[in-house]
Amino acid sequence: MDGNKLKRSRTEKGYSLTRLSELTGISKSYLSLIERDIQTNPSLDILEKIAKSLNVDVEYFVKSEKRDSNLSFNEKHPVKSIIKFEIELSEQQLNPHKLKQIKDLINAINTD
Repeated sequence: MDGNKLKRSRTEKGYSLTRLSELTGISKSYLSLIERDIQTNPSLDILEKIAKSLNVDVEYFVKSEKRDSNLSFNEKHPVKSIIKFEIELSEQQLNPHKLKQIKDLINAINTD
């Protein structure tokens, strides 16, 4: 997750970290860690709470703004950027709604 996007969205709404914490139920310190890119892999539940409070899609926070995902150190050897993530859910959390959210997130990451 790009912490700068969170901070930009929060400040555009005129929210302080305290206010966003109140709206999401997420601690102010954790939100600050995300904004400063110290915590870069918040859970899907956290992302959903933040996105809902800021009236944006979860995909906004995880989708790269770069159009070209090919990096190259020279013309003959292009390097692909790779994103790896892991989602851990209990049986109680595994439901059709959550699976759709995961699918939407993967689709957002895979689109150009």
